[in-house]
Amino acid sequence: MGSLTGISSFGALRTTGLADAAFSHSAGRKAVCVTGLADIPIVANTTIVNYAGPADNFELTEFITNLARKDTSAFATYIGGTSRVSETFSIFTKLCVPNDAARAITLSSIQFLTHGGTTDYRYWDFAAGYSYVDAAAEQGFATFSYDRLGTGKSEHPDPKQVVQAPLQVELAHVLIQKIKSGSLGGIRFASIVGVGHSLGSAVTQSIASKYPDDFSALVLTGHSQGSEGGTTGFAAAAQQIANTLPDRPELKRLPNGYFSLGPAPQTLQFAFFYHPFFNTTLFTQEFNTRQTNAIGETLTLGSLYVPATAYTKPVQILNGLQDYFYCQGDCLAGGSDTTLAALNALFPNRDQSKSEAVNIPDLGHNINLHFKRTEAFQKTLSFISNAAVKPRTDSG
Repeated sequence: MGSLTGISSFGALRTTGLADAAFSHSAGRKAVCVTGLADIPIVANTTIVNYAGPADNFELTEFITNLARKDTSAFATYIGGTSRVSETFSIFTKLCVPNDAARAITLSSIQFLTHGGTTDYRYWDFAAGYSYVDAAAEQGFATFSYDRLGTGKSEHPDPKQVVQAPLQVELAHVLIQKIKSGSLGGIRFASIVGVGHSLGSAVTQSIASKYPDDFSALVLTGHSQGSEGGTTGFAAAAQQIANTLPDRPELKRLPNGYFSLGPAPQTLQFAFFYHPFFNTTLFTQEFNTRQTNAIGETLTLGSLYVPATAYTKPVQILNGLQDYFYCQGDCLAGGSDTTLAALNALFPNRDQSKSEAVNIPDLGHNINLHFKRTEAFQKTLSFISNAAVKPRTDSG
């Protein structure tokens, strides 16, 4: 559909700023997309990681066990001083607009989608009927998704000294500026809504804290103030060095600091899914395409969970009621509301009249791949519209 002459047959998308660009449709053909690699210059402070391993999976298991020990001193042991990274990284990106030329040429708002750990950009457009990109396009919204540094088709630099959580924040900030200016994909966007999932929600929250003008509204899914089930969930993932996984030969080129879920499907199901409320065929597809985590990112992730006191715009935090990582399987246990507590703690100065905490029953952590994902999609899209974020300049 369209050629690589710099413009798609839909008349809106360009290959501006992209190498190896290609045009395609979203999974349900509700949107037309341009994908490609963007060179993103980053200057960021990083943490010196004092850990030489893991030499093998035995050592990786002990590393993870050490992080989970009672009163552990592992973080103090592994975290050193600060360093400075000034490099340009190749990042895989996907910009999608509604499959309607009349809508596409009037777009003024876009949603910036950041995926979680062990997934990649496909989390947002996984399959027909399981695509947030399609749902957003039907409401007239453009979307931008990407592979975080060290994931999927993006560059995989040093997994300890470079791939760290604060650097992901700086990288996303640069991407946002490029999207606003039209230097990626050729369309200028006046308004950007930050939408994150899990680790991607932590990145999005941290952007709002450090750069409060980047987003006009926020949607954070699979997120809370603290990871109540994180230790158990992380352990249940039975992580292995990515280059040793027999069913993921494409990861063999990676250094030992990249790891992923072990080779048994239960490593994905335990903390990410809520049985029987998901399609087992799609579950298997996600398991067979699972992505990597990085040691540096794991050790620095906690630094992102800082209240965004300067952020004053609308925020939605949406969780599956049975989210294990962030609610230990029940976000409303004991009469409390983990999701609402996170909203109050992390965004004390939000626009309270337009913000909300949402818990949807029969949903586990990976919301987009459960049967009730459409309810979650509609809750999010209604929130964005009610937050006065209009997709088009002619939307009143």
